[in-house]
Amino acid sequence: MSEMLIKRYSVQSEVTSRLRNQIVEGVLRPGTRLQERQLCAQFGISRSPLREAFQVLAAEKLVEISINKGAVVSAPTPEFTLQNFALLRALELLAVKLTCRGAEETQLDGIYQAEQEMTSHAGDNDLRGFFRANNEVHRQIVLAAGNAPLADAHLITSRQIIRVQNLDGPLEHVPSEGVGEHDEIINALKDRKEALALALFDAHLDTVEENLRRRLMEFAPDTGKITRARRSNATQHA
Repeated sequence: MSEMLIKRYSVQSEVTSRLRNQIVEGVLRPGTRLQERQLCAQFGISRSPLREAFQVLAAEKLVEISINKGAVVSAPTPEFTLQNFALLRALELLAVKLTCRGAEETQLDGIYQAEQEMTSHAGDNDLRGFFRANNEVHRQIVLAAGNAPLADAHLITSRQIIRVQNLDGPLEHVPSEGVGEHDEIINALKDRKEALALALFDAHLDTVEENLRRRLMEFAPDTGKITRARRSNATQHA
């Protein structure tokens, strides 16, 4: 019996992962109704693990469930997206601080390798690959911080930002800007210059926020009315 329960959980987990990825990557667009019969046939599963997956995705704000429509892919709102970005900023700045203080050299090398992949995509003018590698650089910095709760919170929060980036393909962007900023950040990390790394990363996140706001304006014209979030005292650096 216990083996059957574990197997059932793995099915639910796998279905959740597949649907989540399709939503974040923009394959399943906001407003898309998730048809139970179609998805059960596609995945070769019963309705029970599928409905359990819907509940997980609803808790992550990726799906909305109603009696009349069932499960529908949620539409990210400017307010909710920017709230998530404010949290993402705090998490990543904390990660930079912890990484400077305690990351292993092999972890710093991993960040550098991710940055080199990003540079390669920029050289090829592959914007989708560039953004994917860019997000991986940020993720590697968080993982190098060595704080599991921080890494978990970052994974959940970053999905809300990445899905906006992917709504209509990667946002128009000058890759060389991101590469230059990351070069400076990584050099500061490798030299363990905490104050410099924090200041550089904070400025880099300003650029990310501006790009995010431009993307939000594409499908929510009133986003311009949202005032720029002021950084809290916790993110100010001497």
